[in-house]
Amino acid sequence: MAVRTRRAELLLLAGSVLVFLLVAEAAVRLLGAGRPQPTGYAPVNTNRRAMRPQNAHGYRDRERATAKPEGVHRVVSLGDSFAWGASIEFEDAYPQRLERGLTRRRGEPWEVVSLALPGMNTVDQAAQLADEGLAYGPDVVVLGFVLNDSEDTQAAETRRAEDWLRAREARPGLLDRSALLRLVAGRVRATMENRRRISGYRSMYAADAPGWVGSRDALARMGALCRERGVPFVVAIFPLFGNPLDESYPFADVHRTIAQAAAAAGARVVDLLPVYRGLRWDLLVVDGVDDEHPNEIAHRIAAQALLKALDDVIPSTAAARAAAEHDQESPTR
Repeated sequence: MAVRTRRAELLLLAGSVLVFLLVAEAAVRLLGAGRPQPTGYAPVNTNRRAMRPQNAHGYRDRERATAKPEGVHRVVSLGDSFAWGASIEFEDAYPQRLERGLTRRRGEPWEVVSLALPGMNTVDQAAQLADEGLAYGPDVVVLGFVLNDSEDTQAAETRRAEDWLRAREARPGLLDRSALLRLVAGRVRATMENRRRISGYRSMYAADAPGWVGSRDALARMGALCRERGVPFVVAIFPLFGNPLDESYPFADVHRTIAQAAAAAGARVVDLLPVYRGLRWDLLVVDGVDDEHPNEIAHRIAAQALLKALDDVIPSTAAARAAAEHDQESPTR
């Protein structure tokens, strides 16, 4: 009798668990909790426009004469996909916002020559400045620094990205048909992946990490090239937007490491993390599920911070001072 009672209790327990799992499965499916939720704003289909404009040199910029036109002031903008303006309209990217802002604020013509290309790192950008950028006769050089700019083929973050791509390309198994199991497994994977991601980026900035050694030397070369020509050098450090931008942001120490190296190279450092601090990261990205590039809002905020920094490093002309006074006096601004 006791055996039958025990068996009945086990069957009841198993049935209850089964019913709970079925109800949970139905709830997950109905609520769509197992599907990734888009964040940010609607991504712009810039691929439809082939990321236009692209000039004759392959940059996402207007055609620029190498010789600086008379009366025109110039910024040479270096960077990777952030400065390129990946997944947003050309006019919304921060280099183009800088061009419009400088012209308006200073009452004189300014051009921002964008030499950004997706996938570039600091070593690439130093060579680019020496071989090409300085020929444009810049009045200031702006480098947009993103935390993956010190990657090399041996970086832990590079290996992590390769593992992630392999995992995405793997064929779904039988258990992937369950929305509940996908949800649970996805949360577990996300937690483990985030820990690896944080560890990977921090390892890239160890003092003896080959990628960071090369990046640090490249910053020093860029600073020296600018000093030789009396050109201000500005380094803007972007946060990784796929993380909370509050006190729990995991790479604040990495920002300090980069800022120290850039300052030692003679740069005016603009760490954008404090500018974004406290804002919701999911409202600053193109699409948090698939694309953590900064969106139009994040680019606008970066441009505003850079305009203030450029006011400090670029001597004001009479026209610039008059434009600034007009800005202050105008009640509509």
